[in-house]
Amino acid sequence: MKFLLSLFLTILTVTFIVITALVLWVYNLSREIPDDRVIRNFRHDAVTTVYDKDGEILFALKEDKDQIWVPLSEISAQLREALIATEDPYFMRHGGIDYKQTWESLKDNLRVWRLVRGGSTITQQAAKNVFLTNEKTISRKIGEYFLARRLEKLLPKERILEIYLNEVGWGYGIYGVELASRFYLDKHARDLNTAESAFMIAMLRNPAVYNPYKNHDKVKERQQLVLKLLLRHKLIQDEEYNEALSYGIELRRDKKKKLFSRIGLGETDGAGGELPCYARLIREYLVKTLGYNMLYDAGIEIRSTLDKDIQDKTENIIRKVERHYQDNSGQGAGHRWKVLALSSKGRIRAIGCTTMRTESVERIKALGEPFNNYEYSLVSDREVSWNNILMIDAGRENTL
Repeated sequence: MKFLLSLFLTILTVTFIVITALVLWVYNLSREIPDDRVIRNFRHDAVTTVYDKDGEILFALKEDKDQIWVPLSEISAQLREALIATEDPYFMRHGGIDYKQTWESLKDNLRVWRLVRGGSTITQQAAKNVFLTNEKTISRKIGEYFLARRLEKLLPKERILEIYLNEVGWGYGIYGVELASRFYLDKHARDLNTAESAFMIAMLRNPAVYNPYKNHDKVKERQQLVLKLLLRHKLIQDEEYNEALSYGIELRRDKKKKLFSRIGLGETDGAGGELPCYARLIREYLVKTLGYNMLYDAGIEIRSTLDKDIQDKTENIIRKVERHYQDNSGQGAGHRWKVLALSSKGRIRAIGCTTMRTESVERIKALGEPFNNYEYSLVSDREVSWNNILMIDAGRENTL
């Protein structure tokens, strides 16, 4: 009897520990979703700007995408309906999660013991595309569930639909329906008819496989399925369905006279380029502290104690010293770099990464005033006192 009681208590204890651990794990995952401010203030062109002590721009962080953002009113109603009919028929009714479809997809996946059906709603896909990663893990999926619920509470359905259609990938590094419409069909997204809309939505299942430039027949076959779904959900009538089936899709590459001589793919504003070491250090710290989404999806302004003129000259000298010694003697190549900080009266005015510590300091001091009056210190990247360098304006009083 004692043995049975002991066994029962052991099982009960283990069960309690496992359940508690799972609850804490899920709770921690729920806390990792982006701040509500990021969701409400999401901007596709968000910029995080770092300023020096006088308000001069040191550098800016912006996500680099081949994308042309358009409001929902500039996307054809036929395409919106095709998306909903194909991806999420109950989009306008659910609160972010379609539990019935989730259960059905889970059963299908367990039946063959592999992922054959997603079951994600448009809201979940928008959450994943914008705020999460594409990794196929349980933790990411749970985070997606929590985030989808948050999106539905904070944003109207139309805004979620707008975000999804402007952020979803259409192959070839293209994001968003406007650029995709121009690239594949040489048309604005607002001008797509029912047949073209179904054709575009057909590609979304897997743009690499359903690529009209490589597998045109495969896309046409799935387009017919999209049209059937539109008919089944009474979003089109028999006459429109038959017209769409017989409509000839003409790809952009096959058109002799193109509406767009240039579609914007691959064009940049010229502001790109590799960040200097000090800027990369600041970016890494900000991502770790505030999260990637706050920097690249909402955008914040960051003041610093750095002096742009001093910082630029310091960076230039260090770069020359590193290049000179590596080119002539190979020195520095095997050394661990350190962060060199220039400070005055307790305020850091410049930082740089160097392996040639003594040489860099001597060359910088040789510039004369005010460099020969600064205090110089060398620390590892982990020892940098960022709370004495950066002051962050993220919509509330917050100094790091």
